[in-house]
Amino acid sequence: MEKDELFSDNPQENLRIENDFLKLKLKAQYGDAFFMGSNADLPPEIENQFLKNMIAFEESHANAEYTTVYESIGKPDYKSADEMNAAEITVELERITAIMAVHHIGLNICDGPYADETIYKFITEELFAQEIEKVAVAGMGCNFNYEEFYPNDKVEIEKKCHEFLQHWFTRDFNEYSSELGYEFILADGRRIGRTAFMEKIKPFFDAFTEFKDDGYQIDEVKFELLDADRGIGHAEGILKYDAVMENGEKIHYEGPYKLYMIREDKWWSIFYFVMPGFEW
Repeated sequence: MEKDELFSDNPQENLRIENDFLKLKLKAQYGDAFFMGSNADLPPEIENQFLKNMIAFEESHANAEYTTVYESIGKPDYKSADEMNAAEITVELERITAIMAVHHIGLNICDGPYADETIYKFITEELFAQEIEKVAVAGMGCNFNYEEFYPNDKVEIEKKCHEFLQHWFTRDFNEYSSELGYEFILADGRRIGRTAFMEKIKPFFDAFTEFKDDGYQIDEVKFELLDADRGIGHAEGILKYDAVMENGEKIHYEGPYKLYMIREDKWWSIFYFVMPGFEW
């Protein structure tokens, strides 16, 4: 604040007042999209700089001009994949991705590997046409994920299965376990939330000090897409583990498991399961 705009002789108090005004400005401009809880431990100088940076970023973004990925990397010459053999496509893919990297454009591939021809066609036929901000924010690049364009549902279901079983064997589920759905549908049709689910499994986990000598295999993954965003599926196989009680006695559990999953907004999560040793 300028000297004639000061509300107090205390610089720290002036900063707090300015911070409140900046928060009100952001709230008025962006409504419920802006939220920043108060933090008494955050120094007002740091909060002030953060708020000013946020305003500068939003104003820059609001006034940004847009271009395509292809234009942003200098419109390099390239051949169609149909004009080249497999070896030539591999060389061209390396060249194009190197050019993209120089211009801070990245393509992440999470569930590969995919054939070089598949990725090359995606870049030249689809990614090049994607719009991005013409003037990038200093110090930031632009990254795309291939699976956001072409989700690999089988791999995603397998990932959720691995995450669930690892959390099961370590007895380490919590409200942030991303493989769990926000709602569970039980065999009798009852619906319970994630909090109720945590309460349901807690007595079973608390009955033991640890699970050990565990192992599992995924024998089958199936799914059906209902539309572009929604689907249903499951993963199943065989598992085993020893549940150790406080007196050292072990109970051996072994048998088939099955994880039922739902796809909502292109995100797979578990809404019901059958596990050896556990009863709903």
